[in-house]
Amino acid sequence: MTFLTFRNDAEEAVEFYTSLFENSEVVRTVRARAHEPGWPEGVLQHALFTLDGQSFMCTNMPPPGAKGYEDAPWDTYAFSPATAIYVACETAGEFERYYAALSEKGEVIMPAGAYEFSSMFAFVTDRFGVSWRLNVTPSGRRRKAAAAPS
Repeated sequence: MTFLTFRNDAEEAVEFYTSLFENSEVVRTVRARAHEPGWPEGVLQHALFTLDGQSFMCTNMPPPGAKGYEDAPWDTYAFSPATAIYVACETAGEFERYYAALSEKGEVIMPAGAYEFSSMFAFVTDRFGVSWRLNVTPSGRRRKAAAAPS
């Protein structure tokens, strides 16, 4: 299972991803309780969700004063394009929809196009810092979204 750690926008990311991918849902959330040190009440701390049936977990980094903040150098952590979520698209239309949404306000690393290894491929980092490798694969070879080291 892929686990994503966001600075403070996990809820916005989960809402965006589950609205973009079919067969997706938020399965469970954990929110900050009233008077919990460091956290504003109601802020998403942890979520379990699915994208096209594939399970993901995420968290917001604990803010200063929160339990667990002192346990790791949170301020040094960031997403890297060295790890990306791979999405095998069945059609060019599906590819184009994901490409447009994920690259909006993000960064295009390899623009959509034909490459030696694919008739249609793109590599983008979305507005939340998560990297995605999109590929059109022939029908019957579709794989679920999954994190894969580069």
